[in-house]
Amino acid sequence: MLRKWDNFRKEAKMKIKKRQIIAAALILALGTAVFLNYNHSKPEAKKTNGAVSSESTVNLGDAQFVNGTSVSEQKDDKDYFAAVKTKRKTAHDESFEIQKKIIDDKNADEKAKKQASDTLTELSNAVKAENDTQALITAKIKKECAVFINNNKVQVVVGKDILNENTILKIQEIVTNQTGISAKNITIIELNS
Repeated sequence: MLRKWDNFRKEAKMKIKKRQIIAAALILALGTAVFLNYNHSKPEAKKTNGAVSSESTVNLGDAQFVNGTSVSEQKDDKDYFAAVKTKRKTAHDESFEIQKKIIDDKNADEKAKKQASDTLTELSNAVKAENDTQALITAKIKKECAVFINNNKVQVVVGKDILNENTILKIQEIVTNQTGISAKNITIIELNS
């Protein structure tokens, strides 16, 4: 009877050990799968003196061009840049109109008119700097981009699969030369899908 009891205990311990080993292996496999999934799907960022971020995903089944971009990526890039330029132009036009109304208002005092005039001059200079910088970057990288200048900081948005160290340096050089803003205040963002 004692022998049966000892055999039963050994078998029970073996079953428990086997179950624990199997459970540990499954937990380890699950943890590895989660890590690999996160590692392969997380956005990757390239850093230089200025901040740069990049995210990309692939639409399976899209036609690929020789330069490696798909039909939908090119369409998305064009749509994005067209929408940004339209919104920016609308915002600039609204700002110009507000300042012009203040300047043209016969009831406004001279101090308000002077401030509106100064703001209008600053806005004109910022718009010119954005447009000039954007045109030069577009000419240099041969791809469309959008430039935003605000509070002594510059954000440059470029299309997918454009950024590399050389391109980043070219963009930073153009922005610094055109605006006088240092590289640490320049953010270069690569479009994601």
